[in-house]
Amino acid sequence: RHCGENAYAGPTMHSPVIVNNTEHSIVVFQSRGFFYNEQVLQPGEAVSMTRKETGGLAPYRVHVTIGDEKCLPTKKQSFRNMVHAATIPTAFVVGAFATAVSAGTLAGPSAALAPMVSGMVVKGVVIDGAAIAAGTVLAERASAAADMLIKKHPENFVIKSSILMPGERFFVVKGGIEKPLVLKQLTAKKFKKLGTKEFKGPMIRQQQQQKHLE
Repeated sequence: RHCGENAYAGPTMHSPVIVNNTEHSIVVFQSRGFFYNEQVLQPGEAVSMTRKETGGLAPYRVHVTIGDEKCLPTKKQSFRNMVHAATIPTAFVVGAFATAVSAGTLAGPSAALAPMVSGMVVKGVVIDGAAIAAGTVLAERASAAADMLIKKHPENFVIKSSILMPGERFFVVKGGIEKPLVLKQLTAKKFKKLGTKEFKGPMIRQQQQQKHLE
């Protein structure tokens, strides 16, 4: 569902709403003992969940990770197979490296990532922008470099809210990759000043996407 301001507003609708004010694509979802209500947001996009979609009176958290559609579990896998939220940005970093190797140049996400991995030694190879563009960073090394990068700077790729009670809430996301992600709650007045008029709903899949947290 993709609704305009008048069709998708009010305390039962923005429960919560999250706006992507970063320069990167992000994956937003909620948790309440399991992961659910995921959506991919490009810069400037917003997602809004109804109170019913959020789960009525049950408390929940909002999660944000760097990532895109390619990083999500398949319909067959669902969120049941997602062990941790960091699975999404790890897949994103590996994909960015693979794209750079294929193109032979650094652009987009890989250009932002290159300075952060520069100097890492993975399986005997020094990782830097030249190595990525030259194709020296093969799939196995790319995966290891992604794991190392996200463990070193988790705050730049993953963030979650405190436990939230149901009700109208407005969030904006900033930062990411080169700097920490920030998930900031706004007042209704400050949110209105953002001028957001279009809101996605959470993705709908054939299978219920739930992963019980350990």
